[in-house]
Amino acid sequence: MRSPDASIADVVGKLRELRTGIDAWRGKQVPGTNVFDFRGPETTVQFHGQGLGDEMIIRQFGRAFANYLRDEGDPGLGKVVVSCGGYKATFNPEPGDINCYWWWSFGPKDDDPAAYLDFYLDEVSVEPDVILCLSERCETEATQRGFDTIYLPLGTQSFEPLGGERSGLGYAGSRHHKDGSKAEVVLGPYGDRDDFEWVSHFVTPTQLNLWYNTKLVTFGLTKEGQRRWGMVNNRVFETLASGTPFVLEAHPTVEDVLGFEFPYQTSSREETVDLTTDILENPERHLDRFRSYAERVRAEHSYDERVRTLLSNL
Repeated sequence: MRSPDASIADVVGKLRELRTGIDAWRGKQVPGTNVFDFRGPETTVQFHGQGLGDEMIIRQFGRAFANYLRDEGDPGLGKVVVSCGGYKATFNPEPGDINCYWWWSFGPKDDDPAAYLDFYLDEVSVEPDVILCLSERCETEATQRGFDTIYLPLGTQSFEPLGGERSGLGYAGSRHHKDGSKAEVVLGPYGDRDDFEWVSHFVTPTQLNLWYNTKLVTFGLTKEGQRRWGMVNNRVFETLASGTPFVLEAHPTVEDVLGFEFPYQTSSREETVDLTTDILENPERHLDRFRSYAERVRAEHSYDERVRTLLSNL
């Protein structure tokens, strides 16, 4: 039987967690929640970001930075601050020796992406020295405003095929801010099935990789501003790196960014059904193809490579 003191301690702990979460979403800097430090002897990379997708990217980048220090040595850059995403943590970073903005979101301007960069620059407390861009359109916008840019797509570090049995279908991502018409095209045909699972509670790349490796088919959506401006989100790299069959909402630049043809794209409910049915009925053929995708994505789009690109260009 639990003691009263234990119950009180649990309540106090939950209240502290709640307060931490509220502070973070209001924009207060909370280490380990929306501020993440990766320290080397002479170089620290500090990220300001929040939310499931941001954290997955940040944690993988941190692992790759550790690999860089081990293999290449410390580049001696001092404090490199990277604000990222579009939540409140993005707009109040600490000042660093080098200040970067990794532009992978349009925040509250997803319906008007052309207005976002000016909005960000008006709101941010420390203007970036360089903007890290996922697409040519973003590089053009940043350059026109006088910023140095580095082309730095997202990638993968902790995702890989595990070789286990797969079954069922799934979607990994938050439930809010999903366009209803998009969800209907990509998720609608299967959302009511008993073997369909929608998850958003994982907080580490290892957890998410394990989940991907249990699924026979997963699905991908892209926020409209990102899709129109050619940004490929982290889910694409992570899912493909895990070797999981993946049906993606049609994306104008995904093949250019990946460097290979990706025919598993859908523009209609009917196309979603056709692609998914073929995977379910011929799993080995499709799993073989996705294992080859996994090899390429892990080799060509690792965060080891992204870290080298960033640090060598700062």
